[in-house]
Amino acid sequence: MKRVFSIFLLFISFEACNADFKEEALIEAQKYKALITRDVWGVPHIQGKRDEDVAFGLAYSHAEDDMENLMGNMSLYRAQMGLKEGFDGAVTDYLIKVLGIRERAISRYESDLSLEVRKVIEAYTAGLNYWAALHPDSEYIKNFPITKEDIVVGFSIQNLFFSGVISSIEKLQSGKGLSKKQTAKAKSNLLNWQDLVLGSNAFSANPRKTDDGSTRLMINSHQPLEGPLAWYEAHLKSEEGWNMMGGLFPGSPFILVGFNENLGWGFTVNKPDLSDAYLLKLNPDNENQYWLDGEWVTFEKKSLKLPIKLWGPFWWTFNREAKFSVHGPVLETDYGVFAIRFSGMNDIKQVEQWYRLNKSKNKDEWLKAMRLRSIVSFNAIYADKESNIIFLHNSSSPVREEGLDWTLPVDGTKSSLIWNQLVPLEEIPLIINPTSGWLVSHNQDPFKVTSEESNLKPDNYSPTLGLQTRMTNRANRALELFSESGYVSEQRFKDIKFDNAYSRNSRAYKYLAQIFEIDFQENHLKDAQKLLRDWNLKTDFNNRAAALGVCVISPEWLAEQRQRMPLSPEKVFRDCVDQITLSHGRIDPLWSERNFLIRGDKKISVQGGPDTLRAIYGREQAKGYLKAVAGDGLYIYVEWDKNGNLKSESVHQYGSATQDEESPHYHDQMNLYVEEKMKDTFFYTFNKNENFESQITIPFQ
Repeated sequence: MKRVFSIFLLFISFEACNADFKEEALIEAQKYKALITRDVWGVPHIQGKRDEDVAFGLAYSHAEDDMENLMGNMSLYRAQMGLKEGFDGAVTDYLIKVLGIRERAISRYESDLSLEVRKVIEAYTAGLNYWAALHPDSEYIKNFPITKEDIVVGFSIQNLFFSGVISSIEKLQSGKGLSKKQTAKAKSNLLNWQDLVLGSNAFSANPRKTDDGSTRLMINSHQPLEGPLAWYEAHLKSEEGWNMMGGLFPGSPFILVGFNENLGWGFTVNKPDLSDAYLLKLNPDNENQYWLDGEWVTFEKKSLKLPIKLWGPFWWTFNREAKFSVHGPVLETDYGVFAIRFSGMNDIKQVEQWYRLNKSKNKDEWLKAMRLRSIVSFNAIYADKESNIIFLHNSSSPVREEGLDWTLPVDGTKSSLIWNQLVPLEEIPLIINPTSGWLVSHNQDPFKVTSEESNLKPDNYSPTLGLQTRMTNRANRALELFSESGYVSEQRFKDIKFDNAYSRNSRAYKYLAQIFEIDFQENHLKDAQKLLRDWNLKTDFNNRAAALGVCVISPEWLAEQRQRMPLSPEKVFRDCVDQITLSHGRIDPLWSERNFLIRGDKKISVQGGPDTLRAIYGREQAKGYLKAVAGDGLYIYVEWDKNGNLKSESVHQYGSATQDEESPHYHDQMNLYVEEKMKDTFFYTFNKNENFESQITIPFQ
């Protein structure tokens, strides 16, 4: 009876808290007013008098469409992955707590962020909480209230992924960080979610290259097609000058890639060296001390509490001690004791920079926002109505001592090697208005982004920047296509985006070509070899060699993504021949019989393949076909004609209602997507009879 009474009291307490949250959220919502208009594709166009009104409306409209993914990362932001995934999740919690990300977001919130951006963040959380107050029976109610710290932490955690510090830690723990090469262990065609976010396209051209004096921009970031890293399209417009349309992720109050009436940009992932490991020398008589500048220094220590799920409803809080040197957090491994330092490790201003980018009205304001350097990486392709185009290999690279190999652990006994400054923006690769009239970015070498005469020279940049030298197939194809073209029309510009071929200059083709030299004895392998040798390297619907070709190429791409040595081409070839023959009853099925975009009960053949400009990354299904799981998601075409008039088109891989299977917008853009067409963004006006679907004002009265 006592236990039953305790449970009853707990239930009453929960209900009381829930009621308090609902009342507070409804009161807070009265500070804002937003108009949410949805076009015929269900895309929200959000208007408000102030920027914070718009942010409030964005949160609510996104919650209507995708609350599942909005809440999907809350355990990560709150360092509660251990309660969700057990000990595996606790590793992530430990890293977040060691770095003090949430504590920093709380302590520096008012000092480091402007009043304008704080108002936007707080309005955004109010919009999410308002939705929850109106849906108290939602399965996600346990995550509420959402706080301003949740949003700031989410953006700060991005730096953990894009600074490379996580992969650096993994290498040090395995001992692989002490050597240059790793060996691939993955089977062919096996794609992990973390591998699916490391590609994107963006390119631009101005009147020096276009046929009609227009300036053109293609924004084409590659992400998982579903989940918390899938794109959401929205248009944000306030009377305070915020007028931005494009793509964002769940939990973002800002457009991440997109355009306004004056300018636009796309981002692509780059991989500069932004993290360093320092090998520490420990005191043999005192493990709590390390040698620095000729004396023993005592580690700082902090006790961390890590709640971990055990089984069922049971969990336990484990205490873990963390050590810190003046370099940064300390990592104790079987291969030595290291301190970790990386760009952005003490920075919470990512939200500030995103906001400033959204509010920029010209090239100078946009570059000023990029000089904040809180967004630690990403290549940028920019264009505007004044015919400016820009490539920026954005990199918050530290000022390091020359002459050392910073890809390996460096001496931790010298404080002179502990960097505290960033290389100025002008000392990282930046091209403004090249004579070629065009720029491309496809996750490649930053010195190969336009015509040879307009490219920057690597000798003019410090080797300590650790700039990448890789060339993707997409980069090779884009360079070839733009170089081969004279003046580029709108249609030609779009055709380049939808190109689905592999370049003979690509790593993929060179890997494939090794199979051509093998003297196979089996007839079926000889036939398959001839099929590959005769392949035109395209992945179009009626192609009969693409299934085998993509199967062979995929593991090479995956190994390169993971910085590992690829598997033997002969072994991959033999496995692929067996796999495709078993799945399709023949070695040469049509690509349209193999490659599909699938959503609910809708299944449509799609062109393209891994690392093509028409980027489609498929995962093998039980029935033997590929389901597109990543690659081309939301992509946007932007054009300013010679008079500065804006034209914009876009398409989403599925539709705006990313979770509601009953909505007509659950998959209403799929046909456009596979037909390689685009829709009007309706950036300027609505015709209520033709492109207007619904309109609401929130909060409801």
